[in-house]
Order: sequence, then structure tokens, then C-alpha cells
Amino acid sequence: MPKASDTLWDLAIAEVEKREKPDDDGKRVEVWEKSVLFMGNKNGGKTTIILRCLEREEIPKPTLALEYTFGRRARRHNTPKDIAHFWELGGGTSLLELIRIPITSSNIRSFAVVLVLDLSKPNELWTTMEKLLQVTRNHVNKILTKLEKTNPEVATEIKQRMRNNLQRDHPDYELVDPFPIPLVIIGSKYDIFHEFDSEMRKIISKTLRFVSHYYGASLVFTSKSEALLLKARALINHLAFGYDKSKSVSVDHSKPLFIPAGLDSLSQIGPPPASDSDIGKMHANTPLELWKKVFEKTFPPKSFCDLHDTKDPAQDLQYAEYEVDVMRAQKNQTKVQDSIFCSEEDNSLYFTYSGKSNVLEVKELNYQVNTASQIPWYESLAQMKMPWSCKSDPRSHVSIIQNLNLKVQSGQMLAIIGSTAGGKTSLLDVITCRDHGGKIKSGQILINNKPSTPQLVKKCIAHVRQDDRLLPHLTVRETLLFVAKLRLPKFFSDSQRKKRVEDVIAELRLRQCANTRVGNEYLRGVSGGERRRVSIGVQLLWNPGILILDEPTSGLDSFTAHNLVITLSRLARGNRLVLLSLHQPRSDIFQLFDLVLLMTSGVTVYSGTARDMVQYFTELGYPCPRYSNPADFYVDLTSIDKQTTEKEIESRQRANTLANLFLEKVKDFDDFLWKVTEDDNVATTFSKQRSHLDSEEAINMPHHSSDQLPGVLKQFTILLSRQVSNDFRDLSTLLIHGFEALLMSLLIGFLYYGHDKTRLSIRDTTALLYMIGSLIPFTVILDVIAKCHSERAMLYHDLEDGMYSVSPYFFAKILGELPEHCAFVIIYGVPIYWLANLIPEPEHFLLNFFLVWLAVYSARAMALWVAALLPTLQLSAFFGNVLFTSFYLSGGFVVSLENLWTVPFWVSKISFLRWTFQGMMQIQFTDLTYELTVGNTTFQIPGKLITHALDLDSHPLYVSYLVLAGIVCSFLLLYYLSLRFIKQKSNQDW
Repeated sequence: MPKASDTLWDLAIAEVEKREKPDDDGKRVEVWEKSVLFMGNKNGGKTTIILRCLEREEIPKPTLALEYTFGRRARRHNTPKDIAHFWELGGGTSLLELIRIPITSSNIRSFAVVLVLDLSKPNELWTTMEKLLQVTRNHVNKILTKLEKTNPEVATEIKQRMRNNLQRDHPDYELVDPFPIPLVIIGSKYDIFHEFDSEMRKIISKTLRFVSHYYGASLVFTSKSEALLLKARALINHLAFGYDKSKSVSVDHSKPLFIPAGLDSLSQIGPPPASDSDIGKMHANTPLELWKKVFEKTFPPKSFCDLHDTKDPAQDLQYAEYEVDVMRAQKNQTKVQDSIFCSEEDNSLYFTYSGKSNVLEVKELNYQVNTASQIPWYESLAQMKMPWSCKSDPRSHVSIIQNLNLKVQSGQMLAIIGSTAGGKTSLLDVITCRDHGGKIKSGQILINNKPSTPQLVKKCIAHVRQDDRLLPHLTVRETLLFVAKLRLPKFFSDSQRKKRVEDVIAELRLRQCANTRVGNEYLRGVSGGERRRVSIGVQLLWNPGILILDEPTSGLDSFTAHNLVITLSRLARGNRLVLLSLHQPRSDIFQLFDLVLLMTSGVTVYSGTARDMVQYFTELGYPCPRYSNPADFYVDLTSIDKQTTEKEIESRQRANTLANLFLEKVKDFDDFLWKVTEDDNVATTFSKQRSHLDSEEAINMPHHSSDQLPGVLKQFTILLSRQVSNDFRDLSTLLIHGFEALLMSLLIGFLYYGHDKTRLSIRDTTALLYMIGSLIPFTVILDVIAKCHSERAMLYHDLEDGMYSVSPYFFAKILGELPEHCAFVIIYGVPIYWLANLIPEPEHFLLNFFLVWLAVYSARAMALWVAALLPTLQLSAFFGNVLFTSFYLSGGFVVSLENLWTVPFWVSKISFLRWTFQGMMQIQFTDLTYELTVGNTTFQIPGKLITHALDLDSHPLYVSYLVLAGIVCSFLLLYYLSLRFIKQKSNQDW
């Protein structure tokens, strides 16, 4: 019995001793533990054979290198299960060095080898067999040599055991050379082999019989056939679990061979399949060498990449992965100039910029931001502060960039790195003339020696923002094609535009998802990295000379981020200037940068080549620790630690000291870049590295000309097509809106259903008409406001980039939503009219329907204006609700028009609900006469008297239509003016 104080180790020792002691019958319980190594041709069926031996119903997968599994069997009831360790060597002969891993001195006594040869590839058969068996034999012999010194009895036992496969009186006992450990040779794919010519089959079969007999091995042919797999399984179970050895033999060359070890002979095999004269001409030292020459005369060895003694399995075509191989090819072409950093080359086609080279310079820049102006006015009001009072506070003026200098030119990629609030995004905003709320105190920004202006920026700079602003329901190809139609000069033909789109898709590696929807955070589409590349493609289409990206890797995993930066590096090599900001890139991304600008709190701590950054800080006494990412280490070194006041002061002093040291070191350099020696010329270095572009095939793209862009009418047709495509792809939203309209129509209709014989009362009819005109417009207002705000950010940046003007967008928006509006009104207005048993004449129905159409469109137009007027969804929804409630209360139903006081009375003049109600009342009541019974007296009440009593007959019917049309036009005009004069910033852009 185990003791309470026994450890797990004590229990394990006791269990082993128990198993080694005889049981009650005096018999020793022996646990069998064997190891088997499977090797052979690639794709030869090794995994399939292992799975069948272990009775596993799994789909075979390619073996990457050396894989391990195990199986357990019990020889009889209530006995411990024997264990077999199965090793599988992948890669054919390319991974020979891995053979020494599973075969060790501790398991050599219980080790066996299974060699699987692909019978369908006879030209590879001997080479594969020879290399694998030779390496295995050499390794086993080394182990046996060591054992002879340490444990000679075991070494002798192993050698003698293999000799015992043949009886001493066997005629071939002295003629064979047994393999040092048990060996089984399996010929796979017999189903294909069986289709070979009979003479070829005979040569292969005789050769393998000889090799197996010579090595004292068992031989079996197998395929996917269940019967043949069972024979192979029997031999392997004998090796792995000690099952009884099969005594059956099959040596007929027209049938699958099955020959257990020791049951064949040279006399039965016969001589090599060649004439005596040919054999006489062959000079061979051993019988095995003679058989090899005869075999290779018939089946010359073929030079396959998998037969080469490849040290690097990544070169194996079996494991080819396009994206990985492209990156690997780039790295293989790298000329390592430093133990940590290297430049990465790419031999693919470059999407080149064919215009003149660009130079971007920032000189002595000092930039100040009024933080109060960055706070939206509605947030100031929420804090009970007047917006103008905050902006006048001198404490709100903060220096963001101080004394910054940089110079970068075409063919270079500059990465601006640093901690949060370091001034990276502000610098990009200043360069692109989008510095809203800031002011340049001193310094200048030059593009090709010209001061930066918004017009110049739009002409040559493409700015890719942090977040992706794309229509989610369009595919990648459609998104780029619409942009190509809008941004490319009008002299481009449709075929040229499509070719440009395909070139961009190919350059950005987007072919695999070209027909996938872009998607967003709510709609599943392409991945985050692919969506970011689509955003880059939108800007790349018009072939800018300068590409600026604000934190393009944010929100991406490390692998996707690395691929994205490789793409940007390739774009830079296409004679393009690439400028990007990042927080802390990982090391392999850092190696891709040509130049690095390290900023902290608006000051420059380092500016120069990425590969020289470690050396620069090492000279200052801050060496990068081994195996650390330089970007991480030096960003942390220069960051301001605000945990405590002491740490903040200390870190700020260190950062200022490093900034002053850098300024001192580069003050004599024109390009403001630190160099290892004064003779270094960074521009010359990079121009030499990329000089191969002149000789390579490239995709030359004409320079963009802003004055030749498509006209207003062309923009309108493109935007209309885009609007309709995006809206009608959102099928789920359309169905929900349609179901909503139908459900509300049926609910109201069935509420008033069943009065075909007895007409509805005056009160009920009045309530019904007001409900029809006022219920559904409210839902339309909320839906339209939400949709407009989801598109607001994209609209803002499209207008900022000059992709199109306001007028074509306005008309495309209005006309593009008309089909949806008409379908919505039909679904809502038709059922409710007939279910409620209103006047059935077609004229009355059409007049009523047109009023509902105008009322709903008035609500839609008001919602468009409110969404464009106010910056956030919450404010727009609030203001839209206020307007609708005002119109509802002053519509003439809740309170009669004659009882309204001055303000609501004038509100009723512009209330589309009031004019809809008034028109429907006149349609339904004008030609009707109601009977009113009081006691025994019945009065005839004309319908006109009812409208007069409610003060709803002050104007003719056509006036209601004209006023509603005027209200629609007024809201649309306000919507246009809001688009035209109010920046359509989303709440993320404030």
C-alpha cells in the first residue's frame, strides 16, 4: 500500500518494480515498448500506412519535417498495453540529418525502420532508397561502435539478432549483409505500378527482392486496397507490438509481392535482368553495386529538387506558400551590411511613378495647437462653457512640434516613430495642409522647393488616414473601379481604367479577394490588412508621387502589418516617396525602413538610416540589448513617463538632452540626417540600391493631371451608379425596412378593418388619416440620419481629396435613393388604404397616395439636412426628433389650428404633417355626407362642414401639394448648403 508521505516519483518507481516482478502464476509481466521510423519518397503514402496501422480514420496531411505519434495494444486481457512510438520523416531525402533524432543508444535495441518507396516513380526509387538506408546505417553503426565500448553485450546481441533472420544452413548466409536493425521495405501505389509494362514490373520487382534479401528485410507491395494494406499492417504490427510473423509468401511478379525476412533466396530471385554481355561490361565491386547499375540502365535517375541534399526545407516545393516565398525571396537577395539590419530587395514588377522625382523638406518647423479649438462646440456646451471663451484661454496653446528638420526624396521610405502624443500625426497633418486648429509659428515646408499649399498637396500627395473609410457593400474591384472613374483623367478609356485597377490589385496582392465585399466592423468582408491595402489602392490609383500614411499598421496583427509594410517598401522603390507614422514597429518591420525619425514630445531624438540607429545610440552610451527590438528599446528610452512627477522630470530631461545632442551632431548636414561618417551620402546610397529599376520591367503610369478630371455630369453618373450599387447590395437592411413598413401598414389597417358595411365614424376616420401621414415618417427620419452618419467620414475625405464636388454627390444621393423611397411608400400606403375601407375610387386613392409619398419624402429630406448640419448622430437624432415633434403637435389634429397660439401657429405653416393631414381630410370628406342621429332625428352633415370645423379648408387641395413640394425643395436646398459650407467631419475627425 502506498504511504501518505510517498511522492509521485516514489509511486512511479513502485509501479515499475511491480510490473517487473513475477505475478501470482510466477510469470513476469513484460511491457513491450518499440520505436519505428517511417521514411521514403515524398507523398509516398507513409502517413496513410501509419494511420491504418493505428486504426485512425483521419485525412492524411503533408509531413512537414519529423513527426511523432504513438499507438497502444494489449496482447491479452488484463495485461498492460504495449507501446509503439511511430516517427515519420518527411521531405524525401531533403531532411537526412533528422534521422539521428529518433534513433539513439537508449532505444537502439527496440528500434526498426520502415522504408516506403513509391513504385509509380521508378526513376527516383534507387536514389531515394540508397540515400536513406546509407545515412540510417551509418548512424546506427556509430551508435553500435560506442556501445561496443560501453556495453559490448548489447552491441553483439543486436548484430547477432539480424544475422539470425537467416538460418545458418541457408545457402545465402555468407552472401548477404543484413541491415543492423529490423527493416521493412514497402512498395506503395501498387495500383499505378500494376499498369506498367510487364517487363518493367519484373525488373523493379526483382531488384527490390534482391535488395530486401541482401539487407535481411521484409518486402511487401501495397496500395489503397484494404487487402494489401492489411498485409503491410501485419508486418508493421510484428515490428511494433510483437505480433506473430506471417509465414505466407507471394513472389509472383504479376501479383503484389509479400516476402517476410529470411524467406527468399538468391536462387529464386535469379540474376540481374540484363544480358550476360551487358553484365560483363559493368564493373562492380559488390552484388549490390551490380544490381544498381543494371537497374539505373533501365531507369536512369532523375534530377528532382527533392532528391537534392537540401539543407533548407523551405526550398522544398512541397511546402510552397506564395506569400511566404515572396518574402523569403526578397530576404535572400538582401546584402547584409550589419548583423542586425539589412535592406530588403524585391525582384517583382514595381508600380512606378513616372513623373519627376519629389523632394519633401521640413525646415526649422515650430508648430503650435490651440487645444481648445480641438474640442467640439457641443462638448463645450455640455460642460456648461461657451465655445468662444475656451479658445481665448492662453493656456490652451501648446507647442506640438519644436525645431524639426527632415529631408526625404523619391525612392525612400521614412518612418516616423515615437510614443503616443509625440507629434507624429500633427506633423503629417501639417505636411498635408490639414492642420485644423493649429498654427505654424516658424519654419517652412517645401515640396520640390515650393512652399506647401493645399493646391500643391492635392496635386502630388496622397494621404491614407488611420481608419478605413470605404463603402462596405462594394467589392474590392468595384471600389477601385469607381475611384478610377472619378480620379483618372477623362482621356483614359474604360479599358485603360480597368487595366489600372488590375495593376493596382496585383501590386497590392489583392487578387485573392478582388471580388469580396470590403465590409466594415458590422459587415463581414475582407480582412483588416486587405481593407487597409484597399485604402492604399484608392490613393494609389491616381499615381501620386508622395504617399503619406498615418499609422497604417494600427489594428493589424504582426504578420499582416509586416506584409503591409513590405508593400509600402516596394511602392517606395517605384520612384515614390513614402512617409508613414507608427508607434513601435516590430524588428522585421523596422528593418524595412530606409529612414527613421524618432520623436518624443515634438522634438527630434534621431533622424537617419534605420541600420545606423543602434550605432548612433551606442556611441551616446545607450546600446541596444542583444535580442531586443531597437524600435521598442529606443521608443521606451525616449518616452515621457508620467507615473510620478519625479519620473516625468527625469524622463523629460533625458529626452531633451538626447534631442540637443542630436541637433549638435547634424547641424552641419544639409539633409539633417545623422551619418556614420561625414562622407556618407544617404541619397546616393539609396539611389545605388534602387538603380536596378532602370533595367527592370516596370509599370509606367502617366502623371496625374487634376485639370483633366471627369466633368460634373460624368461624376454624377458614376456616383449615382455607386450609390445604387451600394444600397441595393445591403439586402438585409432593405428587407428590414420593407418588413417594417408592411407590418405597420397591416397593424393599422387591421385595426380599422371590417367597416365595409358601416362607415367609420368621423373621429375614427380623422385619427386614421393623421396616423397614416405621421407614423411612418418618424421611422424614416431615424433610418436616414443613421445611414448618412455612417457615410459622413468617407464623404468628408472624398471632398477633402477633391475626388468629386458637392453638386454631383447631392444629385446622385437624391436620385439614388428614390427607388428605395418609392418601394417603401408603396409597401406602406397601399395595404393600409384598402384595409381601412377608405373611398375606393382610383382618383381618391392616387391623390391620397401622392400625399403620403410627399409626406414621407419631406421627412427624408429633413433628415438629410439634419444629418449634414450637425456633426454627431446623437445631435442629429435629437434635433430631428425636436423638429418632428413640433410638426406633429402643430399638425392640426392634437390641437385645432384655430386654437394654436402665435409660435406653434407659424410652425404649422411649415409642418409637412399639417399639409398632409389637411389634404387627406379634403380628399376623404369633401364628397361624402355623414348621417348623425340625435334621438329620433337624423341630420345630414356634409363632409365640407367637417373640414371647415377643423379649419382644414382654408386652402384648396392643390395648395397642399404645392406647399409639400415647396417644403421638400426647401429641405433639399438646406441639405445642399450644409454639404457645401459645413465640413462633413465625423465625430472621430474633430
